[in-house]
Amino acid sequence: MQISVSSTLTVYHGGQFWVGLAERFEEGRYGAARIVFGAEPSDEEILQFIVSKWERLSFFGDEPTEVNKLARNPKRRVREASKALRQRAMSTKAQQVLAS
Repeated sequence: MQISVSSTLTVYHGGQFWVGLAERFEEGRYGAARIVFGAEPSDEEILQFIVSKWERLSFFGDEPTEVNKLARNPKRRVREASKALRQRAMSTKAQQVLAS
C-alpha cells in the first residue's frame, strides 16, 4: 500500500507578526495549520521547528485545539448584558478620547 503525502510551509509577514502556513495533502485530503512565529524567524529556527514540532501539528482537526470553557452563570450574563446596554455608545474617536 502506497500513501501519497505532500507538505509545504509558507512563511509570510501577517501585518504584526511573522506567520507560517503549513499545508498537507494526504490521501486526497487537504489540511492546514497556522503557526505564529512572532519576530522574523531565521532559517535555523524554521528548520528546528520542522524537526521538533511538525509531527504535532493538527492539520485535519482530528484533535481538539481548545478546551471548552465552562459556561458562565446565566444570571451573571444577563446582568453584564444589561450593564453594557446602559452604557452610552461612543460614536467618534474624539468622544472616546474625551471619555477616558
